[in-house]
Amino acid sequence: MKKVNRVLFGLGSAGIVAGMVVTSGCKSAEEYREERAEYAVKHFELAKYRDMMEGERVNLSQCIKLALEHNLDMKVLNLEKEVAREMRTADMLGMLPELNVELYIVGIVTGDPDSLMTYLPWLKEFEVRAGQGLVRFLTILNQVDGNGQDRHLNYLNVDLALSVLDFGLAFFNTQQGEDRVLMREQREIRAGQNLSLDVAKAYFQVAAAQKAIKITTSLLEDCRSRYEVISKLSKSRDITPFRAFEETRRFVDMEKRLTNYIRTYENSCVELRSLLGMRPAGKILVDDSMLNKVPEFNSLPDIELMEQIALLQRPELYEIDMQKHINVIECRKTILMMLPNVRIYPDFTNSTNSFLYHMSWYELGIRAAYNLLKLPQQIARYQAYSSQVDAEEARTFAQAIGVMAQVRISHANLIATKERFDINDKVYKTYNDNLKWAVANQKITGELSRLELDHMRLETAETEIDRLMTLGNYYVAYYRILNSIGVRHIDAKSLGELRNELAQAKVRAAEELEKARRTYDEDRAKRVAANTNLQNLTELETTIVNQPLTKFNDVDFIAIYDATPEKANSMLNEER
Repeated sequence: MKKVNRVLFGLGSAGIVAGMVVTSGCKSAEEYREERAEYAVKHFELAKYRDMMEGERVNLSQCIKLALEHNLDMKVLNLEKEVAREMRTADMLGMLPELNVELYIVGIVTGDPDSLMTYLPWLKEFEVRAGQGLVRFLTILNQVDGNGQDRHLNYLNVDLALSVLDFGLAFFNTQQGEDRVLMREQREIRAGQNLSLDVAKAYFQVAAAQKAIKITTSLLEDCRSRYEVISKLSKSRDITPFRAFEETRRFVDMEKRLTNYIRTYENSCVELRSLLGMRPAGKILVDDSMLNKVPEFNSLPDIELMEQIALLQRPELYEIDMQKHINVIECRKTILMMLPNVRIYPDFTNSTNSFLYHMSWYELGIRAAYNLLKLPQQIARYQAYSSQVDAEEARTFAQAIGVMAQVRISHANLIATKERFDINDKVYKTYNDNLKWAVANQKITGELSRLELDHMRLETAETEIDRLMTLGNYYVAYYRILNSIGVRHIDAKSLGELRNELAQAKVRAAEELEKARRTYDEDRAKRVAANTNLQNLTELETTIVNQPLTKFNDVDFIAIYDATPEKANSMLNEER
């Protein structure tokens, strides 16, 4: 009897897996160093292609738009949101049932390679390239006895299984995935709001420093020639050495300030360019015309309405709400895992084995399994997630209190900044009016008068620069209060829509608010009554202490102490 061979098809997949294992080795520290060096060169060169047009002047709206479009941190958040969406899709596909297809092709062949070629005709395509070596290898692989079997045997099994537990878990995972996508969106919105505020801060720093440099440079160009004049007047004894020292010190201080303004401008340019997602090196020109006028922020509502809008608009609060819902769903998943796992499976099988009575058949079955030892663990998990839900509820209220505090602080900062600007503006106007009067009415005949006039110019320029800096801070304070509210702009239309939405929400929450109000009133009444009783008892004790001890020889002080203040007074009077 000739030996026969059974050909098993799995060699290809096994080879692929083995190749992946071999090629996926660990990286050494030197390899990471080489990779980091490559990234360093590549990122440095790529940064050169993210630059602005030289001499291009941009306004605040353009800067905010560029930042939202090109900021690298925003791009990272957007990619993370896309990752969350793909994970949600993966969780959704987890609700599909299992479909297993098993195909066995068994050929009973002799040592003759032609018999294998007959059963597997596609091997003939490799005959030219592989010759007889491949065939001989397959025929020698597994040798079995072919008695009692068909020469060629095919076996097909299609198994469709639906696990109720896996379906439920996948459904809840999909809901959690949707919440995580929404959380990423809210996180992206908040990052955009913070980015807009950072851009506004850097923008006005650049604008104020830009104007300060113009003012200081122009003034110093006119006054640098006064060094020689001061020296000449000092040598001729027209001014005292102390006066010469003071005048020289003023000009030196102004030059130091100019250097500081230039440094502030350069640093602010670096910060602003990095926020815009541009190459940090280089300068940037901004439209500083906003500092030529004083804004009137009349569109802001009252402080209490701003607090309510903030509680409605702030993305952080939405994120906490979604996290709480994720924990609620986690509790439901835990309850589901306490139930037995039920699997429903239809099955189809086909075989070419002629020795079988039925060569094709169907199966339909239900299988249930329950792990009793996992029940205590699931109960503990449920209690933990329930406590987490309560913690998120408390954290939501705590965050709401913090948000309202931020609104009030930013509003107070806006008012304080406006007051500082009004003071600086008043000082500047006074200095400027005096300077104009001096230029128009004082006849300058000597170098000494010129020094006095230059001194007035220096002080006027300092007050003007302080005014510009404070005006920039006033704009920033306005954008900060918008950030604390959770909006990028506010107008009459949007304010009306928000007010209507809050009114509708108040109607829906009226019952709960009324319950909270009654509880508060009851607690307050109890505290007032307790304070009144304590005050009366204190007065009674003071009266007893102030009386001679002989008057209370027969008084039961323990009974008086345990009684109410009214009854205690009556008992004390009776004893008296």
